[in-house]
Amino acid sequence: MAEFSLKGVNRVRDPENLTDMEKKHLPVIHLPEQVKAGEPFSVSVAVGELLKHPNELSHFINWIALYDAEYTFLGMVTLPPVVAQPRVSFTLTLEEPTTLRAYAFCNLHGLWEGQKQVEFR
Repeated sequence: MAEFSLKGVNRVRDPENLTDMEKKHLPVIHLPEQVKAGEPFSVSVAVGELLKHPNELSHFINWIALYDAEYTFLGMVTLPPVVAQPRVSFTLTLEEPTTLRAYAFCNLHGLWEGQKQVEFR
């Protein structure tokens, strides 16, 4: 079985046993501990946080995008190839709990997805 696919979305196969490829490419979503309905909050997404992803002209994260559980587009940032660590921030206001889906595109290893549940407190 191939370690990644250029034809589809790459997702973590076993969250308890990440491969080095998954660690380098997984978009990790960070949320505040307290999220309230109708109030803005900051979300950051980092790639290469678990294992540094190379970011050079020949191998880099091209962009990071954020969607909700219904695949509603929430935002996107295009990155230059020499970013030290791909990390972007978004400000969101949600009316109901959802699962955020972050996507990162590596020019050599394709599209990768990370998810995180947003629950209101």
